[in-house]
Amino acid sequence: MRLNSRKAILPAVLLAILSGCGWPKPTEKYARRVGKQEAQTLDLGNGVSLESVLIPAGRFIMGKPEPESSWIGGTILGVAGLVVLVLAAQVLIRAICQHRRPQFSLLWLIVVVLILGVAEYGGFRFWRAVHEPRFSIPDYLPAHAVTLTKAFYLGKFAVTQEQYMQVMGTNPSRFKGAKLPVETVSWDDAQEFCKKVSRKTGQTVRLPTEAEWEFACRAGTTTFYYSGDTEADLGRAGWYDANSNGTTHPVGQKEPNAWGLYDMHGNVWEWCQDWYGGYEAGTATDPQGPGTGTYRVLRGGSRSDCREGCGSAIRNRSAPVRRNYYGGFRVVLPGPR
Repeated sequence: MRLNSRKAILPAVLLAILSGCGWPKPTEKYARRVGKQEAQTLDLGNGVSLESVLIPAGRFIMGKPEPESSWIGGTILGVAGLVVLVLAAQVLIRAICQHRRPQFSLLWLIVVVLILGVAEYGGFRFWRAVHEPRFSIPDYLPAHAVTLTKAFYLGKFAVTQEQYMQVMGTNPSRFKGAKLPVETVSWDDAQEFCKKVSRKTGQTVRLPTEAEWEFACRAGTTTFYYSGDTEADLGRAGWYDANSNGTTHPVGQKEPNAWGLYDMHGNVWEWCQDWYGGYEAGTATDPQGPGTGTYRVLRGGSRSDCREGCGSAIRNRSAPVRRNYYGGFRVVLPGPR
């Protein structure tokens, strides 16, 4: 197991063990506490439904901290390694001068072990800094604290072609398949879908805000992807340029996050409600994005993006009228009455 994956993998393993022992999942405990159902389903007609899962209220760090320079970990590793070499050299020189075998006291061994621990820490920071994915346009900066005060239900999957066809009567997707995510839809198309579902069901359906999307994607993690930091971690969670074979794939085939959401990384970019704009330093509560703008936000990456473009904090933008075969969406569903 790679070191920088532990932050994401160990909690998931612990969760699986506790769930197998009959312990409730975090969302289940939260649903009980606030008196809500853990999942919601909307009937779209003709046997087609739209599933969603409860996303709790909470606080998280939105965006991504500035990448750490590798010199910090490298310096720690180098200095600690040098100290160990000096201590070892002293023992060897003393033994040679006294014409005897090297002797190591208990205190010496304890000190060396502690310094080696510092060296390992430095080596880990150096390795993480060197291998950390970097995006060419760091518009996920600055990282800032966000509080979401209300729970909401988010689509378990991106909206599929059969769902879109049932509601809109058309299927604009380039890659056809009932269970494939709908794509080649504009932000305006996604809005019209939400309006029609709202009229049909009598309940307000909408696109998620950018903050809601990232909070739901992370599901409590702080790694580059909800599954970890490495490309292998991304491969378990999403379809991207290295494993998609140039096409979209049916929803729900990859590893979900801790809250039961699928395909938040790759497959299709997902429209959010917000106008695109830069982040401000400081804290925010239930942010809605800029009041006006030229572009709308997309999140999550697509089947044609490289690993750097599929992270939890990575953002994209496009004109709301533009249709691209990499763009789809998922929706926020209403809570129980």
